[in-house]
Amino acid sequence: MYNNASSSPSRSLMLVLSSDNNGGTPDYYSYKVNLNWVGWRSFSLSFAQDMTVNRSPVGWGYITSLQWNAQGWDIINSNQTNVCFNGFEIGGVAGSARYLTVDFNFGLVPGYTHRGIPIIIATTLSPSSSSQTYVVSLSPATVSSLPAGVSILFGSTLEATPVSSLSIDYMPLSSPQNITFFATVPSSTLPVGSSVRVFVHLFSSVDLVHPLSSFAINLTVVEPTPGPIGKTRPFLYVDDSMKTDPNKASYRTSLINTASSRLLFGVDLSVPMAWGAWYGYFYCNDGTQLTFNANNNTAFWCPSERVYYTGNVYTKSWYTYRHGQVIGYLSDLAYGYWLTGNATMGDTALAILLQYSSFYPALPYRDINERAGGSGGKILSQTLDESNHMPDIASSYDMLYNRMTDAQRTMVEHNLLRAMAATIKRNNAGKSNWQTWHNAALAAVGYVVNDPSLVEYAITGPTSGFTYQLQTSVSDDGFWWENSIAYHFYTLQAMQWLLYVCSRQGRDLTIITAPREDGRGTKTIEDMYIFPIALATPLNSGWGYPALNDDHSEGISISGQKYLYIFANWQWGANGRTPSGKEYNRLAYAWVMSLSGGGVDNQQQLMWSLSSSSSPSLNTTSSIISFTPTSVHLPAAGLTIMTGNNRTRDWVLLKHGPHGGYHGHYDKLELLFAHDGVSILADYGTVEYTQPLHYNYFKRTLSHNSLIVDGVTQQEASGANEFFETSMIHNMMVTSVNSTDLIPGVSGKRSIILLPNMDGSGRTFLIDLLEAINRNSSRSHDYYCVYHSSGTFQSVQGVNFQSNYSIPEKNVDPQWSYFQNPSLSTVPANYQDIVRYSWTVPRLTMQDGFENLAGWSPSYSNSFQLDDTNVKEGKNSVRWADHPSGSQFVKNNIQHDWSDASRVTFWIYNQFNNSAFITIVLYSENATSTGIDYFSYRITLNWLNWRYFNLTKSQFSAARSPVGWNKIDSITWSAAWSTTPNPTSSLNIDAFHVWRADGTLMPDVSTGGGLEVVADRNGPERSIIAAQAPNQPATSYHPVVVTKITGNDSIFAHLLVSPPLDDGVIIDFESNYSSPGVSSFTIDYGGNFTEISLLRDITDTSLSTVRGVRKVVYSSSDHARVMHVSGYSLPFLSPLSLDDRNVGLAPSSPIILISGEIFSFQHSFTSCSLDATVYMMPSSSSAVVLCRFDVSSSPSSSIFMANGTFDGEILPSSSITMTFSSPPAGGRSYVSLSYSLPSDDGIIHQVSLYIASSSSVSSSTPSSSASSSSTSSSSLTNTT
Repeated sequence: MYNNASSSPSRSLMLVLSSDNNGGTPDYYSYKVNLNWVGWRSFSLSFAQDMTVNRSPVGWGYITSLQWNAQGWDIINSNQTNVCFNGFEIGGVAGSARYLTVDFNFGLVPGYTHRGIPIIIATTLSPSSSSQTYVVSLSPATVSSLPAGVSILFGSTLEATPVSSLSIDYMPLSSPQNITFFATVPSSTLPVGSSVRVFVHLFSSVDLVHPLSSFAINLTVVEPTPGPIGKTRPFLYVDDSMKTDPNKASYRTSLINTASSRLLFGVDLSVPMAWGAWYGYFYCNDGTQLTFNANNNTAFWCPSERVYYTGNVYTKSWYTYRHGQVIGYLSDLAYGYWLTGNATMGDTALAILLQYSSFYPALPYRDINERAGGSGGKILSQTLDESNHMPDIASSYDMLYNRMTDAQRTMVEHNLLRAMAATIKRNNAGKSNWQTWHNAALAAVGYVVNDPSLVEYAITGPTSGFTYQLQTSVSDDGFWWENSIAYHFYTLQAMQWLLYVCSRQGRDLTIITAPREDGRGTKTIEDMYIFPIALATPLNSGWGYPALNDDHSEGISISGQKYLYIFANWQWGANGRTPSGKEYNRLAYAWVMSLSGGGVDNQQQLMWSLSSSSSPSLNTTSSIISFTPTSVHLPAAGLTIMTGNNRTRDWVLLKHGPHGGYHGHYDKLELLFAHDGVSILADYGTVEYTQPLHYNYFKRTLSHNSLIVDGVTQQEASGANEFFETSMIHNMMVTSVNSTDLIPGVSGKRSIILLPNMDGSGRTFLIDLLEAINRNSSRSHDYYCVYHSSGTFQSVQGVNFQSNYSIPEKNVDPQWSYFQNPSLSTVPANYQDIVRYSWTVPRLTMQDGFENLAGWSPSYSNSFQLDDTNVKEGKNSVRWADHPSGSQFVKNNIQHDWSDASRVTFWIYNQFNNSAFITIVLYSENATSTGIDYFSYRITLNWLNWRYFNLTKSQFSAARSPVGWNKIDSITWSAAWSTTPNPTSSLNIDAFHVWRADGTLMPDVSTGGGLEVVADRNGPERSIIAAQAPNQPATSYHPVVVTKITGNDSIFAHLLVSPPLDDGVIIDFESNYSSPGVSSFTIDYGGNFTEISLLRDITDTSLSTVRGVRKVVYSSSDHARVMHVSGYSLPFLSPLSLDDRNVGLAPSSPIILISGEIFSFQHSFTSCSLDATVYMMPSSSSAVVLCRFDVSSSPSSSIFMANGTFDGEILPSSSITMTFSSPPAGGRSYVSLSYSLPSDDGIIHQVSLYIASSSSVSSSTPSSSASSSSTSSSSLTNTT
């Protein structure tokens, strides 16, 4: 080192070798040089003896950077410092110096000039008023072993002109500088396939002898590849026939407009020549995404915390979003060029492709930890992320192919497409959503560059390909194995790209099958499309999904996945390419297509929409309109769903399936409940994986409506459904599920009895029985039942909460630390008072002052944010910018009846007078019309500052056939409604109000939602904790109640009522477990009593098991009774008597589900019993149905008439055998009907047998009386 200034002991420099261990603070080795001499001084530093270890560096095998620092570390900066460096070497023993080399593989094309190997030559701290800049001067590169005719010109700005010297004198190097060299290879110099190894050296200007560093570059000569023989470009995802289809003209126009906007409005199309860190780092501390601004990569706005984040990790993540934006621009422009032939669009898109091709091969592999791990990409931190962009990159190359020279094609093919494929293929992710995207990317590259090996790997790779994923990663129910609806759709999107690109090349993957694990047939990729339909529930005025596992929030809508179902309808719909063989599937696709809204972009519409002439009449087919998903048990997914009579009214889900791997949550036996489209018991998903809340709270049991043992998170568990009865006879439905051990030695069980419309007013009752089963009777445990709900919590009766409670469980598991404002109430055993508490959910409103973005979708996006600097009403307005990226925003949870509304008012602040358009759209979907139906008003942004809008209903235009102002489904603000979003638009919206004719605001209305919980009066002593739990993101909280019981085993019995009971209504709930296998509950509701018995695991001497439920409803006035028993039995010899019913099966016969019912006989009998027996004949597969009516007097054939139906058809009287018996001594008489079923055909049949009396008969009840000339009946339903 040469010190050119006078010596000063106060001046110094710090040499830092970074070796970051990703612990949150930098880890490194350092050496401090005190500048206390003048002239040259030689330094020889030993790693072991001279370097200082700072914190916990990884080691000398992992040095990420070398820095000279003139500030920090208590260094006093001085403008007098002037030093030169020379002869910097990293070596072993003295005299045997080794130079660090970086080996780049780069394809050369004969006759084409390549540029773009980036070499970082120096880095110092960011400039500031006190910083000191150090200068490095470079000479021209020298090249060794270069064949004649090949020249490497280092640093030249002219490709053909050699440079005698290059000097970067006193250039501030405050950030890495990219030094570019140019390789000019004459076409006849090197044969194809030959390779040249070139060493590029950097020298110090002080002494041109000793190299500072040496970079080795492999130059390999390749020849242009013409692509698949006989293919007319483009062919990969689109072809020229789509340019002329008259039914797709609107999609083409929108694509052209989008491409035009990229050129007309001065959009920055420059490619970021920097690596992008993991997107998960680009978040606020509360889990809200930071605002992406393409023009600012140094400070990043957090909209929820209202502060700027700065730092290298955020800047690096910014590059990931910027790469995604630029690749999106590439795709937009490529589509525009293909559709119009516009040279500017084509050349601009081509420039982006070539620029990526110029530097991609030279980049090192870097993963999310900035190490050369197998999962790392080159421009992005994950091979997954690079795969996500491949459909856009490959299709852009395909559409630009005819615009390119052979040299350009080969450059893109070898230095980008094949290079990215090599990056992706090196990471076999196996059973993973990553690998599905890898497969889609590799197949796209394989087809577009004519490399069959890549295609074959994507489809048949033994531990990675499509067939492997179908076999190992898709459950028998069609659910992706990670048991998250978000990851299911994410994975299906990748598999759909693969299906589509293969189908266009004549390879149909939809016919590939894989054996089901349960041995019952096979599964196909179509099952993945059908599964989400079975799971859907009406939430927030639209069909959507709860959060499961690592879903980031409740509210993913099925209409938002139309990009999947437009393909499914194109492939398997009624008029698709290969219509599904299942009518349910065809109706399901048509049903999804009939839903309003949808996340389908114009590119997807162009590819997959059916021509109108072949599209089914989705909105006019009654069978489609009436199609709704029903109750279903999905054993492989471990989900049981009950919907009562109508899924739009009630929806209950129990979770008891596989864990789900890395994305699984510890939440077995979770209960979710929605009523009238409002989520009552919810799962709040999770935040970004970089947030502590993800691992410490959201993945753990306490964030779920589940069972906790000893205060700790469950271990990985699974379970099964024990019983599932959905017949809804007597208006009830029951299911029971279990789990494996939640902690060692303790398993669980949960049973739900659904009682829809219990009181005739639409109110739903739910009996929730949650059990902990302890196999170690000598040990007591603490058990916790958790309920999460939304809205406002209130104690109704029997509990007095003490605030400021300190939860001791937070010392055993961090999940408890995230509760806010906990309070405690203790309830003694067999408490005489009734314990009730409730939640009421928020009211629906049409008034929006934008104080928050609750209800808007998407919320907290980069384009749609709260703004407290430009406001007309309250504290905030909403700022809407970057319209191409955020073209529309929707609110569904509004008051839907606008009949009394007369006008709509709002303020808009316009920052730029650019005459762009925005549209306010009020959906009013009409199921009997074709297409979407709505009212709209278009606004031209041709003013500056604030403008007030006062619109009458008559100023809104009606499109097609909206139902009317009494049915407004949603509010949408759109910048792309038959127009092109303008990226220069930036506006604020505030004070949105809807007014009545009398000048008053339209009032808010209740959703009717909410939940009341009534605790078991006979329960043991319990503690009840009420608190606030974090939402996702953690910018707000919701109420949670945890009930704790201590004992050996534990049973939590609760009655859940939605909506909450009216004020003053009396209700009581008691349980009884006196009989083995029988759990009985009594509900006293307004003087009406309902007794319900849950029958489980009742076993006779031959080890036959019956499970079911019985319901008895009566009042003190008339004692009217309604009973229902349903269940199933394993084969056994003798009939098993069970209260009002006998069930008998012959040995080795199929399982038969029996439902028997008897109503109160108000005329013929005041009470009567029903014995229902099903016999399977040992010598055949036929069955005999026997229905027996017991009476106290001797029956006579003259007073009874027999009737019956088989699958709804009236049976001839001759097929029904009616038998009469005389009463034995001390016994009863009976009348029995029997009917022999046809042989077993594997089809479900319903048999009903009726008996009517034509005269008075005494019943078995001594005090009963009978009236004459009356008719009564009983029916038995037999399912084979």
